[in-house]
Amino acid sequence: MEDQKTINKGEQMEELLRTYFLNLGYYVVRGVKYRYEGLDVTDVDLYLYGRSSSLTRDRINVDIKNKKSPQAFERILWANGLKKLLGFNSCIVATTDQKGLTHSFGQLHDTLVLDGAFLGKLRKQSLPERLTEEDLLQKLSKYRSYKTYDNKDWKFLYESSKSRLLTELDFAGFNGTLLLLQYFLEKASTDIQKREDATRMVYLVLSHLLIIIDFIVKDIAFLEISDKEKKLSEGFNFGNLGSDGVDKILSIAIQISGNKSQSSIAKSLENSDTDILKEFFSKNEIAKKLYNWAKELEIAGYNPNFINPNSFEPTLKGLLSVILDYSKIERRKFFEAYNHPIVVVPTIEVLKTGIDKEGSISKKTIITKKIIPNKDKTSGTSDIFSDIKDKDN
Repeated sequence: MEDQKTINKGEQMEELLRTYFLNLGYYVVRGVKYRYEGLDVTDVDLYLYGRSSSLTRDRINVDIKNKKSPQAFERILWANGLKKLLGFNSCIVATTDQKGLTHSFGQLHDTLVLDGAFLGKLRKQSLPERLTEEDLLQKLSKYRSYKTYDNKDWKFLYESSKSRLLTELDFAGFNGTLLLLQYFLEKASTDIQKREDATRMVYLVLSHLLIIIDFIVKDIAFLEISDKEKKLSEGFNFGNLGSDGVDKILSIAIQISGNKSQSSIAKSLENSDTDILKEFFSKNEIAKKLYNWAKELEIAGYNPNFINPNSFEPTLKGLLSVILDYSKIERRKFFEAYNHPIVVVPTIEVLKTGIDKEGSISKKTIITKKIIPNKDKTSGTSDIFSDIKDKDN
């Protein structure tokens, strides 16, 4: 594993609080950017999502200030305003302030305060064995999407996926996240050098997708299966507008252009491939598992050791298979690719040759790395090194 990035006291406290809320059973995302029309407005230090029943979901923004001058009253007003802006259920302020008035002011404004005494106890704990947000973002900043996402790096793509959790827990958010998930599935399938980090992104973006669909299905929990499928199909095909909304827009467009019939255009927008998704996500037994699957995938994405998708329990592996089928990626080839560990093969390149003082031919060499899938599980890098040494001699 690469060396972990050093983090400051504020970042460390955010990680400790993330672990605290994860242990309470929440789905937790750290450092979520609230964006408006492409502009970063502010950050949500921690985003908490909880499933308390089949009908209710909890969304909570957590503001964290681990400073000597925490300005607790200001942070309570800020967190409460952001809660109302985002339509969340609750907000929490974590502050080093220990004044009794801070708690009463928080109660007055429906804000839970975690004070300096609480943070002091938390500070004594060590960070868990998982990647910090800084570790993950450092990995992702190495890669770029040159064509699909206009030269944006993977860090930006991941930040964008996190941002959807604040304001797009709807079909528009689902469809946008699904496109990003397909991008990383394709990278994991075809790019050996980026496979491990692309697979981490598959886990994390898929966990975002599950949170979004979990929020959607709560509103159709008690509909008949056929009605659920209809609602999901319209959302997957037409987004938040649904078929009725699209029909209204098409009607206006047809009147202006007079080129095509409304029904022929609407039919062309329908995608039969989404039948796979609507049938899967409309099942009651699947709806009950979405939240826990999201948490399991989040854990896998932040594990310091790479988690092979073949190690997933059958139902989680089945979920991934459904997304692969929808994406037209052959599931057998996808999973088999992870049966062969990736091996870093050192190769020797001659950079310069010449004649030394004694009249002998000299050459300057450099060892470079070539990454290949190792299909022979019994061979290792030590054998490769010895083979090269023999050739060099």
